Amino acid sequence: MNPSSSTVTDELDVLQPWKQDHSQYPDVVKRLVYQNMENARALALPHVIEQLPMKPTVQGMDSPHQAGDHISYEMLTRAPHYLLTSHFTGISPKAPVRGIHRHISAPTLFCLEGRGWERNDGVLYNFEEHDLLIVPPYTAHQHGGDEDVYALIYVPETGRVHHLMGLVWREQIKLNEKPSFPQGTKPLYEDGKLIGYRILKGVLGIKEDLDVLLGSEPKREATFAARREAEPWVGEVRNTYDRYLQLMHDEAHFCRTVDHVVRSQERPWEITRQGRIKWFVHPETVTASKQKWIYMQEIPAGSRSGRHRHVAEELLLVIRGRGYDVHDGQRWDWKTGDMICVPTMTDHQHFSTGDEPALLLSATPAHYTFLGLGGIEQIEDAPEFGEDSLV
Repeated sequence: MNPSSSTVTDELDVLQPWKQDHSQYPDVVKRLVYQNMENARALALPHVIEQLPMKPTVQGMDSPHQAGDHISYEMLTRAPHYLLTSHFTGISPKAPVRGIHRHISAPTLFCLEGRGWERNDGVLYNFEEHDLLIVPPYTAHQHGGDEDVYALIYVPETGRVHHLMGLVWREQIKLNEKPSFPQGTKPLYEDGKLIGYRILKGVLGIKEDLDVLLGSEPKREATFAARREAEPWVGEVRNTYDRYLQLMHDEAHFCRTVDHVVRSQERPWEITRQGRIKWFVHPETVTASKQKWIYMQEIPAGSRSGRHRHVAEELLLVIRGRGYDVHDGQRWDWKTGDMICVPTMTDHQHFSTGDEPALLLSATPAHYTFLGLGGIEQIEDAPEFGEDSLV
């Protein structure tokens, strides 16, 4: 199903229209041409992908983003997804302390193995296997593993939405204790102190060296400092504008006070029309980030999930097991560690064929719901679902 490398390069060039001046063509023509090119590209990409391996970075040990970075022009690189991508972080016992960074998007980090800690704006949270960590917007965060146990963290992401909104930005506050600098860069020192790194001219076509310095950009820092320092709203809400003033105070206070860890042991399993499911984040959960709905699903060996369809695209990590999906009638085989990429508006179902139950972690962007395109159409129920399951 994978197109040749030359075809991929040609199509990706087409998906970067800013490289050429197309202003002589009417918008409706450009829109239809680009739309059809994108659709052809998406149809050529696989729905199950293997993990790209981790490597040393300025943060620590991390994988590349599995389906392209947060930037919109990296969509449709490995998977037929416009919003969703993901990455993995590994923390060995007694590993050097990881770096600290901050971005406006609010990530959710799932502990696949081991246990460790997360520090959000200086507040420490401990986590264990299958817990979900919540990082509020523009929060300086850092995580580490247990001194004696390896920790593996999986991060499903919807960052391209923030790129479209003009909010995709990353600030490196502190580097890893023993950072590895990417190819085409070199460290920067001032008075013997490491202050960042330099991206050398020629990398990605830049004409001059580009310095990446540690710390905050003043405009962003001022904006979010005001939000962080906002006290709970007091007084009367006299008009609609006051409601917006109150909203900033309420959001800031909520993020400060809510727990930043969704603990797996405290979340119940439910038998649903889709199968056996444990929810971590959904519209009613009290959490500092609702940018994704996230649940875990267990499918008995030899059984299957329900069959359903939704407008939102979906990304599932195979935590355990072996099986296959059927997407609009086409079969896609998967195994432990693979990622299942369900495109928008796809009729899909999961089948477990291994000797043990399959365990999947599902993430879908909440943004579709905000547009009035949420909800699920159930086409077929899971075999385990029955009338007694409603009790």
